[in-house]
Amino acid sequence: MSHCHTPVVQPGASDLLPKLETPELLARVEELIRRYPVPRSALLPVLWLAQEALGWLPQEAIKWAAQKCQVSPVHAYGVSTFYTMYKKEPTGRFFVQICQNVACHILGAEPVIAHAEKVLGISSDGGTTSDNLFTLLRVECLGACGNGPVLQINDDFATDIVDGKLAMPVGVGLNAERFDRIVAWCRDRAKSLSKEPNRDSLGGLFHTAGHPGATGATNQVQKAYSPVPPALGVAASRTDDGKVKLTWRVAPEVTALHIEKKSGEEFTVVASLSGKDKEWLDEAPQGTEYRVVTETVLGRAKASSPATAPAAKGA
Repeated sequence: MSHCHTPVVQPGASDLLPKLETPELLARVEELIRRYPVPRSALLPVLWLAQEALGWLPQEAIKWAAQKCQVSPVHAYGVSTFYTMYKKEPTGRFFVQICQNVACHILGAEPVIAHAEKVLGISSDGGTTSDNLFTLLRVECLGACGNGPVLQINDDFATDIVDGKLAMPVGVGLNAERFDRIVAWCRDRAKSLSKEPNRDSLGGLFHTAGHPGATGATNQVQKAYSPVPPALGVAASRTDDGKVKLTWRVAPEVTALHIEKKSGEEFTVVASLSGKDKEWLDEAPQGTEYRVVTETVLGRAKASSPATAPAAKGA
């Protein structure tokens, strides 16, 4: 979180590991890592799993995620501080984020934020109520500009209460009256439920075949399904000094060219060029046939249509 408070007491590893090293959570981590070519690619969702298990992201949890993803603790900490969705201190049961960005600001976010501070008696820079029920934070864009001003409670958007539930009706923005209804809903919920039900924002555990090369993966590298592009527009002409000039067009991915010349009934390679070359010169009589074979990292293409050397100029 971007605001500053007094230093947060950091729990030790002995307090956190029993909650992180559960069979269910470890299975999730292993599955996430298996989806990527290297473990470090799974750092963001592994940090998120740690935060869901603990309610916030203490330093020992960041170290735990770093170890699982084979990165340094300082790298993991840098990632966690870059994204505001990772919480560096505990929040109240209802984490209320109100958007202050331009669309919501124009539509009246500041009066709503001021009202929220007054109703809850806390600062919108991350204050938490004494009963630990609400944390209030002004944030940048929540991505629901059509309903501005808008807030998010934990993982849910809301601008009103409809049929006893948090709701964000189309085109309905937040105002003081609707905010009060949302707060009342939260207080009633706290009375009827001792804690918020567990939610899995990553979609639950499901097994994949994994990324080719990752530990435990069974997927194989997919073979190329498109053919190597052949040379097009192969043409033979004469230069002023009588040489045969062969020209062509090739795709950007071509790395090499092989010029074939007909001798008797067979074509044989007479020159190999870079894929960037655009022409080739030869001394040959009228009627000599040529063709071009392209090559990429995937292999060689079929030979082009033959091009025939014309008569010398003035002949």
